[in-house]
Amino acid sequence: MFEALKLITLAPQLGPAEREQFRLALQAATAALPSAPRALLEPVLPGSYNAGDFIWRVSFVDERAGRRALAGGSWRDAEAQLFADRSRVAQVEHVAWERAVGGGRSPGRGIHRVALFCANQSPSAERLAKFAAETVAMPQHIRSIRSWQLATTSDADGSRPWTHVWEQEYTDLEGLTGAYMMHPYHWAHVDRWFDPEWPEWLVDCMLCHAFCATSAPVIGSALSQACPPTA
Repeated sequence: MFEALKLITLAPQLGPAEREQFRLALQAATAALPSAPRALLEPVLPGSYNAGDFIWRVSFVDERAGRRALAGGSWRDAEAQLFADRSRVAQVEHVAWERAVGGGRSPGRGIHRVALFCANQSPSAERLAKFAAETVAMPQHIRSIRSWQLATTSDADGSRPWTHVWEQEYTDLEGLTGAYMMHPYHWAHVDRWFDPEWPEWLVDCMLCHAFCATSAPVIGSALSQACPPTA
């Protein structure tokens, strides 16, 4: 599958009516995309970090279909209208990817969480592979993760040239804010890649942590299991 995701921050001066107008316009533009079997547009929940106001995510059957749809005139017109006006949109973090590793089974209704990372501190192939391996091992230890995938980006734009997209789905918010965030494997193993005081420091301190409520599966089932992500 080919997937694209944006974290959208609206201008702070926009009122509730203008924010809803933006959401409805983006929803309509997304629905008009050809060859898009699954889409998500939801407001981020409190506790998100560098996440903006909305998570927008769309999946296509493959990269060719996705790039053709996103290059189409109707979407380009909508994107220009919605995102070019900085009086309405303050910031957009954008990523797209095709290759990912993942697993688990979506709870269908629950919580979707996405993190954007920029691995830019001495990112050798060996260090990137070890970081990826330890990250994708998290679901073996943290049972609240119901489904997950780790991808490397083919397109990225925004506050950083994002290199990795780390997604999970949970049955409820406690599975993320409690079991995931507080698990010993998380802070004793994976967190060192994010800590400038550790020799293993790999990931830029600027990252995005966004989560929202969902009523349908988000993470795709057609994942590439054979190719671990690298950057």
